[in-house]
Amino acid sequence: MVKVDAYSQGRSDGLALALRIVKKDGIEGLEKEIRFRNITGINTRLDRKELEEATLKIKKRTVSTVLLLSLATIRDEFGFGHKRAQRFADRFKSKAACIMDDMSLWEDYRKAMQEELNVEIEMFDND
Repeated sequence: MVKVDAYSQGRSDGLALALRIVKKDGIEGLEKEIRFRNITGINTRLDRKELEEATLKIKKRTVSTVLLLSLATIRDEFGFGHKRAQRFADRFKSKAACIMDDMSLWEDYRKAMQEELNVEIEMFDND
């Protein structure tokens, strides 16, 4: 019975979200939302805009932590000083901004590193 109740609640939540999207952005907005969810596999009570706002802090934190780890690595392993480390950090932030603004794709970078540097990067799915 709990499974049926959870299913019914999920349908009600989905219908409420669809109604909210249609009222706000029309049928075109709902069609965009459906395409987004089909591509990303994300299912949540939040619409795409709300989800983007909610994940922005996570994205920024991830970029900061990866940058920190990268800077520590290039300092320790390759002896980078302030100038080269700052150049690296600036370029890293620029590339991260391109990803966050959907101007570049992770897959493009992954393929480039494989082809140009012969370094394979495994991209993990969020299954």
